[in-house]
This record gives sequence, structure tokens and C-alpha cells, in this order.
Amino acid sequence: MGKKDVNVVAALILTLAVGCMLAISGIYALQNKAAGDLAVAGLKSIFKGDACKLVVTVFGVIELLAGIFIILKTFIGDRMGSLGNIISLIVVIVWIVVIVLADIVNGIAKPNVLAWLLQLSKDLIVFGAIWVCCR
Repeated sequence: MGKKDVNVVAALILTLAVGCMLAISGIYALQNKAAGDLAVAGLKSIFKGDACKLVVTVFGVIELLAGIFIILKTFIGDRMGSLGNIISLIVVIVWIVVIVLADIVNGIAKPNVLAWLLQLSKDLIVFGAIWVCCR
């Protein structure tokens, strides 16, 4: 297997994983379950009450659509046009905001630096995967 073949397989795996993660996270958000979704947990820490429910529901729909569009783009190409790009951009922006709020603002006060760096690196890996797949 050549280097180019390995890159294609790796890109396919990464794209499908990110698409599935976003779609499933969107379903969980619509069910009002955080279930490990850092973005929803971050949004819940920012908003309260009815505003929280509305923002989480809207973001859940966006996550679900972004996941579906990423998976579909793998198989049928970019036929969604600018709608898929706009939804993906929203997901990227929300992940940036959540990483800043959850990991940097809230993480500074944590005494365990290694645990904080580990969580930050995991969140940046997910962000990087989303960024690459949403281009």
C-alpha cells in the first residue's frame, strides 16, 4: 500500500468518525443529554433556563446536520453547496468558543496541570479533526 493510499484511508476514517461523532452528539443534544459532548456542556455553562434549551436545541440540529453533511460529502461529493459549509463553520466556531471557555478559562483554576493539558489536547484533537473534515 503506497503512502497516498494510506492517506486516503486515514482521511476516510477521520471523516467518517467526525461525521458520526457530530451526528450522534446532535441526537444527544436534541434528547437533552450532554453525554460527553463538550460543546453542549459548554453551552449549558453559558446559558441558563429557556435560553439554554433553545441554544442547545438549535446547536443539536446544527451538529446533526453537520454530521450528516460530512458523511454524505464523503460518498456523494459536495452537493450541499454553501449550506453545508455554513453549518460546518458554525460547528467550528462553537468548538473554538467552547475550548476557550471550558479548557482555558475554567482550566486555569484547576490545580492538576497534567490532567488539564491532557483534556486540552483531547479537545484540540477533536477540533483539528472537525476543522480538517469541514474544509
